[in-house]
Amino acid sequence: MLLATGAEDVEPDLPDLPDAIRRGLVRYCPICDGYEARGQRIAVIGPGARGLGEAAFIARTYSRDVTLLTLGALTEDEAARAAAAGVQVERHPIAALEIEGGRIAAIRTGDGRVLRFDTLYSALGLRLRSEFALSLGAKHDGTGALLVDDHGRTSVPGLYAAGAIVRGLDQIVVAMGHAAVAATDIHNRCAEPTEDEADGPA
Repeated sequence: MLLATGAEDVEPDLPDLPDAIRRGLVRYCPICDGYEARGQRIAVIGPGARGLGEAAFIARTYSRDVTLLTLGALTEDEAARAAAAGVQVERHPIAALEIEGGRIAAIRTGDGRVLRFDTLYSALGLRLRSEFALSLGAKHDGTGALLVDDHGRTSVPGLYAAGAIVRGLDQIVVAMGHAAVAATDIHNRCAEPTEDEADGPA
């Protein structure tokens, strides 16, 4: 059995999010499409190290105007890394995210001040759909991503996995490679041995 059940993004709480995504106001992968937002005023929403890592990447690569909406406190080390990367940090809680024309508006709690950005990158993480494999006892990392060998085999005999539920880079081309490797191994294991193979007929 080959599992390719994927993952879903944890989405920011925005009204009419699908339209915001279509318009490029909300994005999920700066590695994939950060060049489309180059030079813009960019916000990254996400906790701690995850949000900071994405914000620092964008600041290093695509824009000098990057703000991290932290959703919580940063450690001293994380704050120092943000400063070194030129990332502005918004520590006040965000009461709401809105869309105003062609921009994202982040409304702070307390003083009601509104921060406006051209693009919002979500670094809220993924929900992996690996529950079935986990229920069978498949080995996994702390996020629930499955650990597989070079052929896509999980630790459960006969169970393979491909794509976002496998630990590694979450990209479609990578998932396709996982699936091709796993399918080939499955095919080879299911095929009748030929006379040329070591375990074929005598």
